[in-house]
Amino acid sequence: MKQRFAMIGIVLASLMLVASPTLAADYKIVDLPEVEAMVSKKPGEGKYMLVDSRPEIKFFASHLPWAVSIPWTDMEDMLDELPADKSTKLVFYCGGLKCQLSHKAAKLALKNGYTDVSVFAKGEPAWRKVGKTPWVATNHIKILLNDPDKIALVVDSRPINKYNNGTVPGALSIPWPHFEKMKGLLPADKKTELIFFCGGFKCPLSHKSAAAARKMGYTNVRVYAEGYPAWKKKSTRAFAMVNPKNPGAAMKAEKIVYPGEIKKAEFKKLVKERPEGLLLVDCRPVEDFKKNHIPGAVNIPDEEIKDNLEQLKKAKQVVFYCATGSRSSIAYFAAEEGGVKGTKFLNAEIDYDADGNYSVK
Repeated sequence: MKQRFAMIGIVLASLMLVASPTLAADYKIVDLPEVEAMVSKKPGEGKYMLVDSRPEIKFFASHLPWAVSIPWTDMEDMLDELPADKSTKLVFYCGGLKCQLSHKAAKLALKNGYTDVSVFAKGEPAWRKVGKTPWVATNHIKILLNDPDKIALVVDSRPINKYNNGTVPGALSIPWPHFEKMKGLLPADKKTELIFFCGGFKCPLSHKSAAAARKMGYTNVRVYAEGYPAWKKKSTRAFAMVNPKNPGAAMKAEKIVYPGEIKKAEFKKLVKERPEGLLLVDCRPVEDFKKNHIPGAVNIPDEEIKDNLEQLKKAKQVVFYCATGSRSSIAYFAAEEGGVKGTKFLNAEIDYDADGNYSVK
């Protein structure tokens, strides 16, 4: 009789394992620390894809960093948007523990041959609950601009020269270097949705501003990580601001050239010829500089310019550059305020590779 009951127990345990969707599936459940570590790298660097399985409208308004939108309802028709390499790490998420969309998506991915599949079951709500800043898509801002009943403040964290050359309609200019003295411009209601943006994925200014706003007690903070480059590309809305050279007139389409800006051709020529006394300053963070930089450049991050004024004053010619033009702009103005005259900055995007080659856009 004991053997009979033992056998029944084994059978029941096996049935329970089969009945449990989490245990029966060949995908893993990951928690917040694992997701944080993963998104600290870009998908290409970390060899992963983070997939938001919620309806697209949810993705527009709030999603995890680097996530792509593949709604469960459309996933059958969007399988070709998953990586061609079936061994790529796939992590699906949706609206939290009560949401089954990510689990369904994970099973479909397994069915289609993907071998490293996980679900972040706590999903997007968990990201916000612990104070992490979600990202928004271009379409979310378009919806806000077209719906007078939706209240949000879009903040441009770039230097003022970038703002004056064009911005998102209605955006408030609070350059990151001046955040402390301008934070009083933010709304009194700490529940107001704040959306910070700057020069795209390479630009950290919006992330710094968002973190500072959270410390002030704002509870609905987001980052438009694609930033102004994506807005210009994806929106047909007018984005020109007032012409700072003629405040009474609307800004024309042509780019405004500010004192200190160096033309791309001149920059390339200086880098190639390296005249005596040239100090080429890379204003990016140390870790970015170590990965790749223009040979011969020195690294002085933009926030450390004021601590290195004496070094700058010794050079015959100083040229600042970064990845988007935002950090180099900040460095230029900081150097000028510190008494270093005649410096220049490259107000353009630069792509780098591991060999030290670069291309100016």
